Amino acid sequence: MPKKARKRAKASFPNKGQLKKWFWGTMLILVLLLIGVGWLFKQRLGVTTDIPTAVAPEQLLETPEDVVAEIRAEIIPVEGAQPSYGIPLSLNKTQRFIDYYNAAALTPEQEKTMRDALLPLKAPCCDDNSMATCCCPCNLAKAVWGLSGYLVAEKKYGVEQVREAALEWLRFIHSDYYVIEEMRNRGIDPALHGLLHENPCYVGECELPFKDGGCGGMGELRQ
Repeated sequence: MPKKARKRAKASFPNKGQLKKWFWGTMLILVLLLIGVGWLFKQRLGVTTDIPTAVAPEQLLETPEDVVAEIRAEIIPVEGAQPSYGIPLSLNKTQRFIDYYNAAALTPEQEKTMRDALLPLKAPCCDDNSMATCCCPCNLAKAVWGLSGYLVAEKKYGVEQVREAALEWLRFIHSDYYVIEEMRNRGIDPALHGLLHENPCYVGECELPFKDGGCGGMGELRQ
């Protein structure tokens, strides 16, 4: 073969670099085709291709007890906590507040301050009533009224301060109610976590102690 003809033949034949590009290009097309065919096949069979959302490891390990304990730690004050008025939180202070309610004589202005403070708060023992009235003068209600009256008359607290202190006390002595409310606010079903709420005033449980979800009694205090 003449020398010029050999050069033309060599130039028209693909070199190694071109062959490599064609090979990998062909493989890529084949892979994409296989993926497309597989997707169509799954669609015809009704197989979902959704990828599940990742779940944090701590969520997988979290138990119902963990959820309740976490919320309780966030919103429920502990025994011995120091409120702004200086009397440590304790069930042993309940009778003191009841005694103050029974003995105190508030002025009309002081009574209005107390009423305005408690009106927005639900009574946890009958939550279709305001804490300003409750449905009855149970020991739970009298303790809150006594604390509120003490703060208005002795500490000269205003509406917001009384409301904050009363809510703190209520969360302390009737904690389950507020944990349940917070769970509902977060879209969590309390029943699935072993928590249920019935208004004790309406199911004959007024005489139960606070720790059992009752009103602490109507006469003698039951803590």
